[in-house]
Amino acid sequence: MGQTKEPSDWYAANVDNVTNWHEYNDHMMNRTEGKLRFEPAFKEINRIAEKDAIFSIDVGDVTQNAVRLLKTNGHQPWITSGLFATMGVGLPGSIAAKLSYPDRQVFNLTGDGAAAMVMQDLSTQVGYKLPVINVVFSNEALGFIEDEQEDDSHEWFGISLPQTDFAKVAEAQGMLGITVTSVDQMKPAFDKAVEETKAGKPVLIDVKITNERPIPVEKLTLDPDKFDQKTIDDFKKRYYAEDLVPLSAFLKQHGVK
Repeated sequence: MGQTKEPSDWYAANVDNVTNWHEYNDHMMNRTEGKLRFEPAFKEINRIAEKDAIFSIDVGDVTQNAVRLLKTNGHQPWITSGLFATMGVGLPGSIAAKLSYPDRQVFNLTGDGAAAMVMQDLSTQVGYKLPVINVVFSNEALGFIEDEQEDDSHEWFGISLPQTDFAKVAEAQGMLGITVTSVDQMKPAFDKAVEETKAGKPVLIDVKITNERPIPVEKLTLDPDKFDQKTIDDFKKRYYAEDLVPLSAFLKQHGVK
């Protein structure tokens, strides 16, 4: 049998670090200034999600954003294509979830690249009367591939997507489509989605977001012992991370060398 160990200074520093990280994400979800980003949509998803909701998550930036921003409670499973990274998995996954658990709330969260690959199956939701909340994050780019090309110092190639009105696509297939272009439109759109699905109908919300990269946590440029001040300032400006603190600062604060 294991023995109980008192929390160490190293542990305390990491608790503070995690708290700082969640504060950053909460700040981003509550931002109202500037052009529309993806975070406020996740705030609304968290608000309307029922205690046993099921999330079908597509592949791309939406995957890492869901990991970071969905405030699941342990009773809200979510599925994705983690091993094979199959773009387009969100929509069929939501259909399977709703057919398997007809009495539970189901979300399909997807980027516009993946949505364009499988959008014909919105008619399947309509035909089988599957009240799924479909959320499309439209940034007119294959964001995750763009991020990879940046990390590998490649020229951007093959990542641009044509502008698509997914609300009209949804309406053409028989479901309500809602376009969101600003933060103030967010709450009414998600309230309407709840109303529509409670009436037994699927709905699609097309959230028109900026093509800004989610903060790359694997390459945080925050530690003054490793980076010059201009590099840190540029990183914080790009990712709105003025209040994000490096782990090294918390380690020093707790006396960990």
